Amino acid sequence: MTSNLRRLQDRKGLFLLILPVFVAVGLLAMSQSVLLASPPGTPILPQEQEVVDLVNAERAKVGRAPLIVNYSLMEAAWSHNEFMVRTGAFCHNGCGDGTVQERIGKTGYQWSTFGENIARGQRSPVAVMNAWMNSTGHRRNILNDNFKDIGVAYNPSGPTWTQVFGAPRPDYQTVTPPGSGPAPTPEPCSLASDVNGDEKVDQSDVAVVSGHFLMRRGDEGWNPAMDVVVDGVVNIYDIFQVVTDKGASCP
Repeated sequence: MTSNLRRLQDRKGLFLLILPVFVAVGLLAMSQSVLLASPPGTPILPQEQEVVDLVNAERAKVGRAPLIVNYSLMEAAWSHNEFMVRTGAFCHNGCGDGTVQERIGKTGYQWSTFGENIARGQRSPVAVMNAWMNSTGHRRNILNDNFKDIGVAYNPSGPTWTQVFGAPRPDYQTVTPPGSGPAPTPEPCSLASDVNGDEKVDQSDVAVVSGHFLMRRGDEGWNPAMDVVVDGVVNIYDIFQVVTDKGASCP
């Protein structure tokens, strides 16, 4: 297969893999039998996650579904990226570490189609994405509606970047790496006795509730937050609850 492939280098220091019988960049192939996926390992780097986010933003502009970070494709991207940094190679196939197909196969990813983008010299995720999006072949990979999963690798030496795209076989369960995806939204603080909103319960909260003692729902100046034990009136039970909760705080 390698003899039927040729490499094309554009003026931006980017390479893309071309198969003569296909218009799309990268390899499109039927599935093969491989091992199960490797277990999750190294968390995704912030620069790599930013590239994923930028890829999905570009896909959203043209109505494409977002790609899912996949550990096996991350492994394939990392291994090739580190190989290129270590050896100075800059190619898809014939570099000395196998073909794209072989590198993905070693991870256990059971693919129905796949592709790869590489780049060197761009100093940030935004810069490398701009370069790829301004190159027809790389852009085609990024926006390819057949791809479902992605792996991204970054090394500051160069800097050097690799994207690996894929779509799994229908019966293959993909594996996401730890730390992938945007940071979760923190849960809001929900301490009922934190009536002054400083995310902790202390004597100041006791004083605030005491200042509303015997106020009832419907009274002028009524504040339902002071009705800690909800019964329509601020009374001794509310003050007792706040005193009991003193020392509590949000993480």
